Amino acid sequence: MQEEKVKLPRSSYEELCKIVIAYGRLEKPGTLDEVNALAGVGKTVVSANNSFLTFTGLIEGGKTKSTTILGKKLAHALEHEIPDEIQTSWKELVENNEFLRKMTLAIKIRKTMEESAFISHIAYSAGEPKSPSVATGARAVIDILRASGFVHEAEGKLTSTESAPISEAVSPATPVAPTGTQLQSRQPTIVSFPREVSPGATLHIELRIEAKPSDLDDLAPRLKKFLKGFQEPEL
Repeated sequence: MQEEKVKLPRSSYEELCKIVIAYGRLEKPGTLDEVNALAGVGKTVVSANNSFLTFTGLIEGGKTKSTTILGKKLAHALEHEIPDEIQTSWKELVENNEFLRKMTLAIKIRKTMEESAFISHIAYSAGEPKSPSVATGARAVIDILRASGFVHEAEGKLTSTESAPISEAVSPATPVAPTGTQLQSRQPTIVSFPREVSPGATLHIELRIEAKPSDLDDLAPRLKKFLKGFQEPEL
């Protein structure tokens, strides 16, 4: 399903990082001219990327803009080329942005994706038109996901890491997603229901469920059958 329109970057990852570093060097909110003087990428390039930087929470403001706390942290790490801090900052950004979380989930569901296919998926999900500049921006998003540690390349294909953020959990009350749609958390789900064992006493039973994607198709009906059989008294 196509997401609400998102303005993707209009530059490569490297150029985007130069702009972030430039914003981080500002002593106070700056204009496009001031940011460009520090970044050296062109005023129109800075302007074209401001929407994405604002959308992801790296900068804020109106005509003049400055970094947020996260933007300052990332800019400082990028400027001094500290890999661990760079990854930590990008990871925080991805975890706190719904669109980027969904992009990590897209790869996690499919297990692996060709970069060209993922570029198309990102552009489509963002509601962007098909164009070279959009493809460049989608590629920059992939590089951000790589830098965050949520995506890496294996055997020429993109794949998710074990730490990819998934916030929802499967439960018997939640429709089970078919293959190719959003899956839910791998964390065990606890189903708790009371059963009276004697007057004045109640026994609470917890059922822990761990399911692989291949098990999800028939998980819900099997759970319903199990719970129904457990709760019905024997004749």
